[in-house]
Amino acid sequence: MKVSIFDRFVSRETDEQERKVFHPTPYRRVFSELEETGAELMERYPEDSKTVDGFIWALKETCRTRYKTATNGELQPMKAEPRFFLSEDRMSAYACLLRPENGGEELTLEEFLGDLHYEGICSGVLQEEIEREFPLGYFRIFRVAQGKPPVAGEDGKVTELFQRRKNMCLEVQNGSQVDFNQDAQLQPIRKGTVICLIRAPKAGTDGMDVTGQTIPSPPPAGACIPQGKNTVIGKGGQALTADADGILYIEDDRFCIHEQKVIDGDLDQFQGTLQISGNLYIGGNVDGGVEVEATGEIVINGKMGQARVTSTGGTIRVQKGIYGTKGKTFLSASYQVQSPVMEGAEIDVGTSVIAETISHSVIRCGGTVYVMSGRGMIADSLIRAGDSILCLRTGNLAGGRSRFSVGYPPHVPEAWERVKGELAAVQATLEKMWTPIISLRKKGGRISDGERSLLEQLVEQRNLYFERQKALTEELKILNKALERKSKGRIRCDKVYPFLEVQIGKLTEEITTMEEACNIHMEENRILLK
Repeated sequence: MKVSIFDRFVSRETDEQERKVFHPTPYRRVFSELEETGAELMERYPEDSKTVDGFIWALKETCRTRYKTATNGELQPMKAEPRFFLSEDRMSAYACLLRPENGGEELTLEEFLGDLHYEGICSGVLQEEIEREFPLGYFRIFRVAQGKPPVAGEDGKVTELFQRRKNMCLEVQNGSQVDFNQDAQLQPIRKGTVICLIRAPKAGTDGMDVTGQTIPSPPPAGACIPQGKNTVIGKGGQALTADADGILYIEDDRFCIHEQKVIDGDLDQFQGTLQISGNLYIGGNVDGGVEVEATGEIVINGKMGQARVTSTGGTIRVQKGIYGTKGKTFLSASYQVQSPVMEGAEIDVGTSVIAETISHSVIRCGGTVYVMSGRGMIADSLIRAGDSILCLRTGNLAGGRSRFSVGYPPHVPEAWERVKGELAAVQATLEKMWTPIISLRKKGGRISDGERSLLEQLVEQRNLYFERQKALTEELKILNKALERKSKGRIRCDKVYPFLEVQIGKLTEEITTMEEACNIHMEENRILLK
């Protein structure tokens, strides 16, 4: 049964108006009203559905008890009263007005607010909503207070400004190719450079439930700072910075710096000779006759021209190519040399060479020369490889001549050719000396003092040449023995343009026709092309 505010609020100070008499309301009808208003409320506040449902159950029990009391005996009057209910987390409070029975007194708004206060609901009271809902009738459930939830703070945060690369130094490639379109997997860094930005945690705001109890804001988490070797926290704790020049890498989820020399720009004749203990990173070009030597890895991120670059204990990588001049461009590495273009250079390397194009160059390699990506071309070059030479093609349509030696340490066939040449020259000289010596000896006693002095000189020189001939002959025997060992060296090439001179051991072969799918190797003291 719905009543208006004019029916409910009567004067208590005078008896001018007759108080309206309410008869006991059957609780089953009350249940229907409670469920109806509860459904509306749960639709409005779905997050409090469980709370509203619990309140309805409690109200039904209260109404059942009140009805029995109101209909028992002499039908004593029962005053209207509010019922309150808190959500489990005490963040919401709801109320419902129970109507007076048997002529009981109405409830004023002031009394309602007083009851609300004495129930301990003192925070987040919805005054406007109460004033709007209170006059609308009995058995209506409405929200009377809403707590203030805590506002979470902000966790500390680290913003990384560099990639997480694992390489602390240049890695020697095991395969046959290097992707020169990508930068070397090294990150040079200078001392003082910011590696990460650090944001400190920011505290949140505490909340409060409807009973006035403080709800603490959860403490924010601090930033996990990935600080490793040779890094330092600076700028008032707001940054992780490099504490040394070197290569930045990641280890155990921490940024570390492998300390080494870093040159940001070009290197030319104005720097003269540069000697470094450890690794060296050059951000620009190397040219102008400069000499560079390092005990570790050397990375040149630009081009190389006229210069001498030596790595006594590592690998050399020239990211944008070697464009040298004959007799003025030299590279020497104990392990490997990598460059997309090797032009006009003399290269001496311990294990392997990786390139896309080799032209007008001299290369001595203790292992294998790989020219298998890009153009994959070798032209007008002398290459001596201790193992094999693998390429897509040798030569070009314009012709030219290349010489390949495979299967033996580069110094062996080179020394063999040198010793043979010197021995032939010595023998030729000895043959030339025989004629004047024999002529002078034929004169016997008629020889003059000057001629006798000349003869003595010629004989002395001949003896020296004999000793040199003997030494060269012994050296040649040793080299012959080394070259007679079976070799697994090969030259694998998709296409061979003339002219290519091949040496495997003491055998040589000149290819003067265009050949395809070549697998040049030595078998039964012969050089085979397939």
